[in-house]
Amino acid sequence: MAAKKPLEIRRIGFVIKHHQPQAASLALDLGKHLVQEGFKTLICDESRTIATQLKKVLVKSKRPAVQVVPKARMVEIADLIIVLGGDGTYLSIARLMSKRSVPVMGVNMGQLGFLTEIKQSEVYDVLNQILQTGQLKISERALLNVSLVRKGKVVFSAPVVNDVVVSKGAIARMISLNVSVNGTPVTQLRADGLIVSTPTGSTAYSLAAGGPILEPSLRAMVLTPICPHSLAQRPLVLPDEHEVELELFQKPGHVLITFDGQDVIEMKEGDRLLIKHFRKHALKLVSAPSRDYFNILREKLKFGIRA
Repeated sequence: MAAKKPLEIRRIGFVIKHHQPQAASLALDLGKHLVQEGFKTLICDESRTIATQLKKVLVKSKRPAVQVVPKARMVEIADLIIVLGGDGTYLSIARLMSKRSVPVMGVNMGQLGFLTEIKQSEVYDVLNQILQTGQLKISERALLNVSLVRKGKVVFSAPVVNDVVVSKGAIARMISLNVSVNGTPVTQLRADGLIVSTPTGSTAYSLAAGGPILEPSLRAMVLTPICPHSLAQRPLVLPDEHEVELELFQKPGHVLITFDGQDVIEMKEGDRLLIKHFRKHALKLVSAPSRDYFNILREKLKFGIRA
């Protein structure tokens, strides 16, 4: 097998968790390190104060400038993106990669973090190894493409990394969904909601609702009911080459669609939600060389460890 071509890295972007002093401090230290090594540093515009501080520290440097850019622009121009925060911060940038997939290195800043799997103590070792060799340990994660169709028109469409959730509002009775796969009726679900998850998202909300853990390299999706009315309604794992259609046919109150916990849209009676594999590219998650997925399960979920 031919060796992978080293990645040419010139511009490195930072996405930083809001109001997290540790994340801000680490971003400043890493930014100084990268500029001194000759790399252009991009700071997300949500954290422009960090960019200002970094520019002051490097005012006499003749190295490449520090640039403040919007998240969407960062996805277009960065060669590597470093996320300092938790999985929510990671998802905020990963979900913008509908046109271009950029390797994303998530540094966990103290929360559980399945996507932000690099520890703070190892960030310099991992980063220096990447910069010196141009080689990354990449875990490619399949995405789902989700489209909301209303009166025959697509009113929203986006890739999701973890899951799309259809759920009742705060004050509402159970909702009713027609669930079809490739045009074939599967079930009429009466429940508080339904989670459709990628393998990556199987350790998130789906797991809490009783769904299975899927190894992230699988090309699959899992449908997990939330508090179903019938015990016969169980999680269902499908190949992601299938298209799942959810149609709302009983709406006793507000029904919400949540995309990766980031975007929320109200679902109306008669709306159809179409879910299938996002074919353009996978998410490129930068992994720690010393750690594998099962190590992460044992470390973060205590998977298989006897009490």
